[in-house]
Amino acid sequence: MKKIILILTAIIFVSELSAQVDIKADKLLKVISNRYKKFKTIKADFVYNIESKAEKTHEKQKGTIIIKGNNFRLDIAGQTIICDNKTVWTYNKEANEVQINNYNPKETAIRLDDIFTMYGKGFLYKILEEKKEQGKDITLVELIPKDKKKTYFKIKLTVDKTNQSIIKVLVFDKNGTTHEYAITNQFPNLKLEEHYFSFDPKKYPKIEIVDLRN
Repeated sequence: MKKIILILTAIIFVSELSAQVDIKADKLLKVISNRYKKFKTIKADFVYNIESKAEKTHEKQKGTIIIKGNNFRLDIAGQTIICDNKTVWTYNKEANEVQINNYNPKETAIRLDDIFTMYGKGFLYKILEEKKEQGKDITLVELIPKDKKKTYFKIKLTVDKTNQSIIKVLVFDKNGTTHEYAITNQFPNLKLEEHYFSFDPKKYPKIEIVDLRN
């Protein structure tokens, strides 16, 4: 599950280019990023596909992520992961168990709260393709992290220019694994309860609490 978070946080930009930035791509990503930054909250439903050619495995899951500022709530594979920018709660529904950890953004490849607004944060990028799909203007952008220590080496981002939205992300790991996120729905500016980004164990009878904080 930690691996899913690491990659989901990378749901925006990466690729192996020259040292120059594609001006057209720069303009597009700036528009997209600025649009998302205006939202107080964003909810995204997605389909997650992970494929390993080395291990000859393929897995498909559906998930939902909700972001507000530096806080996030992720539901995927029978688990709910909640972060208030200080603490992370990982609740396993089947086991009725919650693990509690300190949140350290340095341990993740990219912060989850940057998921839709990573423009300009340590990447080189260029436009690979522009096309029409079902009456929409679609652009494929390739990006690369300047930090070569990252576990991934490339991200391909599919943008719907018509709606100024991100609709698909492909993340390429150095170990040959690919991660695809197809964003099926996006809902900005949801009204959330005050304690939405915290976990109350009192709501879960007989829950097992594993506190791993220092």
